[in-house]
Amino acid sequence: MPTKDVKTFLRALKAVTVRYPEASGWIVGPLTEEPGYAAECLMLASSLDLDGRVRFVGSHPPEEVLARLGLLVLSSVRETLPPVVLEAFASGLPVVATDVGACRELVEGGADADRELGPAGAIVPRSDPGATARAALELLRDPDRWRSAQRAAVRRAETYYTQRQTIEAYRRIYGEAMARPA
Repeated sequence: MPTKDVKTFLRALKAVTVRYPEASGWIVGPLTEEPGYAAECLMLASSLDLDGRVRFVGSHPPEEVLARLGLLVLSSVRETLPPVVLEAFASGLPVVATDVGACRELVEGGADADRELGPAGAIVPRSDPGATARAALELLRDPDRWRSAQRAAVRRAETYYTQRQTIEAYRRIYGEAMARPA
């Protein structure tokens, strides 16, 4: 859980709720994985007066959670290619993610044709609650921008991240790796 940097998310949520009082946040994932960190996050949420505005909901299948959200925020300090971003896209949910792993490529697009779809949310620096809050507010308070990000998210998932394409990409990568001399 520390790699998900929930503390940055909580600080960003506090800034969001000051400017957008109807906002709330959910922390999805097991609290038992890192109990000490989970306790710190619970105490931080309380000290930020987020009681009633943030819920630690535990583990749930993505399809149960994503349909109930208005935005996915991934505040991780380390990722590779996070499946939750693709799950959010497939659910029509824009994403605010830190600039780690493949998050920039997922949100903004990789190749030229992919980038032409437009951003499916926003990319922010790691451990920056202010930038995270600003990006979230820009999407939440601007329905046209949110809808544009939503369309880009769905199109990107449907165009570049189907099951068939993912399997083919893995086959190609493994084939190239096996063709290299040891």
